[in-house]
Amino acid sequence: MNADIDIECFVKDPGFLIKVCRETIERICNTPEDPNIGEKEAQLREIAKAITKLEKIQVPIPDALRAEKTKLAASLGGHNDVEQPLRLLADEFGKIVINIRSRLTSGNRTSSSKKKRTYGARSTLPKKPHGFYRDYIINALKKLGGKARVIDVLAEMERQLNGNLLPGDLELRKDGKTVGWRNTAQWERFIMVKEGILRSDSPNGIWELSEGHR
Repeated sequence: MNADIDIECFVKDPGFLIKVCRETIERICNTPEDPNIGEKEAQLREIAKAITKLEKIQVPIPDALRAEKTKLAASLGGHNDVEQPLRLLADEFGKIVINIRSRLTSGNRTSSSKKKRTYGARSTLPKKPHGFYRDYIINALKKLGGKARVIDVLAEMERQLNGNLLPGDLELRKDGKTVGWRNTAQWERFIMVKEGILRSDSPNGIWELSEGHR
């Protein structure tokens, strides 16, 4: 899972995961077309003809001509190719649906939930609620120009939070890597996106204030 999206967000609200999937599909399908595609196709055809003629009369093909052909072919080959990513999504979603239905019919979901609850004890150390981090997120983003990478936002927050955290906020989560307060702050970021304080259409790995909160 990417650093700026905690899987707990989707566990608590599966509808948000569905929304993310739908928005991803829309972006794939709505990739803007290259206005120069017709010109590039014509250039590639002419270059291919020239190379064929040179080969027939056994004249060495200039490296620059071969390089231009390769460049154009690569450009056109990757242009607006929505079929491949959509097929990948369809195949993987199909496997996910089969897995979900299997869990629903076999009762595996219940047994796995019980195992999850017995996996270690939840920390009882005091910690800040996720709402505590809202102002820090906003202040950090404002200082960074209203838009920044998640790692930069969290680094700026850490500077501002110095001395204001409780013992539970400094504990590591079960993965042994994520500090508690960072995970809680990411959950608050998820809520802020739903409330329109942060933009929901920012590039992956970017946190950004909406226009009305800059």
